[in-house]
Amino acid sequence: MQNSGAHPRVLVVDDSATSRVVIEKQLKKFACLVETAANGGQAITAMEKSRYALVLLDCYMPDMNGYEVARYVRRMEAEQGLSHTPIIAISAEADAEHVQLCLDSGMDGILGKPLPQDELKKILSLWCDIDVDAIATPSPAPIESKPVDLVGLFRTTSLDDFADLRKAHAAGDRMMLKRLAHRMKGAALTMEKAGMVSTLEGIEAIAQGGDAQAQGQLDLLMLQLERQLAAL
Repeated sequence: MQNSGAHPRVLVVDDSATSRVVIEKQLKKFACLVETAANGGQAITAMEKSRYALVLLDCYMPDMNGYEVARYVRRMEAEQGLSHTPIIAISAEADAEHVQLCLDSGMDGILGKPLPQDELKKILSLWCDIDVDAIATPSPAPIESKPVDLVGLFRTTSLDDFADLRKAHAAGDRMMLKRLAHRMKGAALTMEKAGMVSTLEGIEAIAQGGDAQAQGQLDLLMLQLERQLAAL
């Protein structure tokens, strides 16, 4: 079952806990039944066991990237004769090359972070066949569920990632530096922290370029990020 009446089942896949919580809140406003996965492996396990009306899939994850997950799902559907599961990329990147990679891997579209409300509504209307404007009842939630301290979650996970970022910086591990900066940037975009996004974009660009001459600039950006985190 992909849908439960007017409540489409949606799987959100993102390695950022902050992004997962924010996107889940957005979807529940439109009566979606939301499940989440923190990495590609969890996403594949979920999709092997259940069918979803829609999958929102982050592209950059530590174990399997979104392109690999999408290709796996399309092969599984072809081999088992399953119906097409709509997969929409959710990404901090929106350049033409990235969009093409998403489409080539079997995804059906892309949404930038933070997810624009109007665009999300269009996606739900298109792929889940529901009138989101007519929905007034939120999706069912367990009585015992408690509101998530989103700011606290963002601060805690960002500080944890920053501790690992510092280790990667000290070790000269540019690949890990780039991955962590990208994840932090996704969370910062979701929380609309423009200053942090700019700093993390700079760190990510230096890690991507591998320019040894940029070490001084990288040190300054790391210090700037530390100050931004302290102000949260």
